[in-house]
Amino acid sequence: MPAGVGARRVTDSRVLSDHGLLLRGVLAMDSLPDSIRAVIAGGGPELLDHRQLLVFGHAGPRMWRALREAEPEPWTSPNPVDDFSLATVRAHLEDELGVRRWVALYPGPTMVPLQELGALLGWHQPSPLLVGISQAFGTWFAYRAVVVADTALPLTPAASPQTSPCDTCVEKPCLSACLGAALTTGTLSIDRCVSFRTSEASPCALRCPAREACPVGAQHRYDSDQIRYHYGVSLTTIRRLQR
Repeated sequence: MPAGVGARRVTDSRVLSDHGLLLRGVLAMDSLPDSIRAVIAGGGPELLDHRQLLVFGHAGPRMWRALREAEPEPWTSPNPVDDFSLATVRAHLEDELGVRRWVALYPGPTMVPLQELGALLGWHQPSPLLVGISQAFGTWFAYRAVVVADTALPLTPAASPQTSPCDTCVEKPCLSACLGAALTTGTLSIDRCVSFRTSEASPCALRCPAREACPVGAQHRYDSDQIRYHYGVSLTTIRRLQR
């Protein structure tokens, strides 16, 4: 991956690499924007005493395959991806780095501004789908954990302005691939998307043809069962909020 473009790969952790958490961003706590520090302090002012904030993400299908190998279905946990991600982060921090003082903010009750953190790290640029897109992985990556820790890791270089790959995409196949006509204005209409996804026998219930049509990072596309799982979780959440 070219330096300074998209998300930064982790290259120094066997645990993270083997478990598919290929992205790790490191920010100094004392240099975080006030808005983010306020969110962290909402979980307890003592959280601000940690030295660094670490953001972890998966990219491509490797995490899913590692999870399926480590814990074959049926899963007993209601949140197997979260549990697997936090267990991986714990092994990285405690076993690899010898860190003893750390606290997980996400997954958890704290409403961590993931997109804002990703922008600080240079992990993504805007896309018509209203999800971040990176030059390296396209839209096939996601935030898996955010922790505060007494680590002394090299800081992720400040993100320099980057052009979204969508800005230079001429054909924009995502727009025509949207079966629910939710991209007719060039930007996702949440209402149209949700209405179509929750309609009876919707072809978009457990996948997004528009996302799959994007050529950026297509080689990192999730496995089909991984796509079904994540979209199934989001669909359940949407339907619960509609009640």
